[in-house]
Amino acid sequence: MSSAAAAVELLAFRELDAAIVGASVFQDVPDDAKPPLVIIGDVESSPFGRSDDPDRRITLTLIVITEGDERAPCTDLQGQIETILAARSFPVGEWNLHVALESSAAALSEDGSGYVGTTILTILAFRED
Repeated sequence: MSSAAAAVELLAFRELDAAIVGASVFQDVPDDAKPPLVIIGDVESSPFGRSDDPDRRITLTLIVITEGDERAPCTDLQGQIETILAARSFPVGEWNLHVALESSAAALSEDGSGYVGTTILTILAFRED
């Protein structure tokens, strides 16, 4: 595995797919997928120092989609995400990944049929030498 961003995506899918209860986890959501869903969204990566610095600060956005009138199923899934990933460290390939919760929000979907949650994690990725 060459990039820190790829290591973060692998970590997110591996850990969430193995441990999330009550929802499917996707990187690429099939057209026929039905909520509740956890989606591995945007990954933004920036070097700590010079542009050739292999160590990275990565922002990972996870999206939760639920159906129904209550916010609780959405926030419950977000709580699972936080328990599984936040405030923990993981070795992935040649990377050591340190995960912190940046923010979490749940809002009514545009059509009012459910809730959309956004959980943003900050990951410090250090390459082992």
